[in-house]
Amino acid sequence: MFTRKYLFTSKKTSYKGIASFISGLISLVSFCAVLSFVLKAGGKADARQGAVGFISCLFSIAGVVTGILSLTEKETFRFFPWLGTIVSFLTVILWGGVIYVGFAGLPW
Repeated sequence: MFTRKYLFTSKKTSYKGIASFISGLISLVSFCAVLSFVLKAGGKADARQGAVGFISCLFSIAGVVTGILSLTEKETFRFFPWLGTIVSFLTVILWGGVIYVGFAGLPW
C-alpha cells in the first residue's frame, strides 16, 4: 500500500555554494538599505553610504567568484551554487547600474 522510495547518493552540500549565496544575500540587503537611505536623503550620499556600497560590491564580486568555483566541484548538489551565483551576479549588475547613473549624471 505504501511504498517508500529511497535515494542513495554520494552527493553532498557545497559549502562554497552556501557561502556564495550568503555573500550575495548580504550584498543585496545592503544594496536595498543604502538605496533607501540615499533616496530618503534626496540623492545625497555621504561617505558612510559610499563605504557600505563599496564593501557590498566586493561581497557581490566575491560571491560570483565563489559561486563559479563551487559549480566546478564534483559530486555536490547544485542548488546553492547556482542560487548564490545568480544572486551575486544580479547584485553586481545593480551596483554597476548605480555607479553608471552616478557617473553619467542622468537627470531623474
